[in-house]
Amino acid sequence: MLDVILVGFMGTGKTTVGEVLAANFRRPQIDLDAEIVAAAGKSIKQIFADSGETAFRQLETQVLQQAFAKSGILSTGGGVVESAANRKLLQQTSIPVIYLQTGPAAIFDRLKGDDGRPLVQQLGQAGLRDLWQRRAPLYQSVATHTVTTDARTPLQVSQQIQQLLSQEVVIHEI
Repeated sequence: MLDVILVGFMGTGKTTVGEVLAANFRRPQIDLDAEIVAAAGKSIKQIFADSGETAFRQLETQVLQQAFAKSGILSTGGGVVESAANRKLLQQTSIPVIYLQTGPAAIFDRLKGDDGRPLVQQLGQAGLRDLWQRRAPLYQSVATHTVTTDARTPLQVSQQIQQLLSQEVVIHEI
């Protein structure tokens, strides 16, 4: 069973924080997007181009369900909450779901020079803010905990998550 699931908008540090947590817990780090690419045998961009978003989200749901049986730290893609099926899976699991929350201005600053994220250039700062505002309540709806990542290092964020998880274990043991 997974130890923790990280959700949040692109650029919030899900993959990097997941790697730090995985190293600290000595557990595998599982990147949902990488698992989708492996399952499909092609890039996410190519899945969208060949089959569209609906097919991508269906595959994402299948891979997410399969990931629940694995052991480790799961970092999801920023759009995982776009699917009602994914939200339901995340809401119903007993695995802690941590929402890495970062404000839209900080996200834009982190991502504006990243050529690997064409959506950022396509949307611009205003479009990115609109997408963030639409998704923020969806992340909150699936999260058991929210951790703010603005102006914090991945190590600081992972330490806060570890503290939250250790408190949760104590609560469950009582």
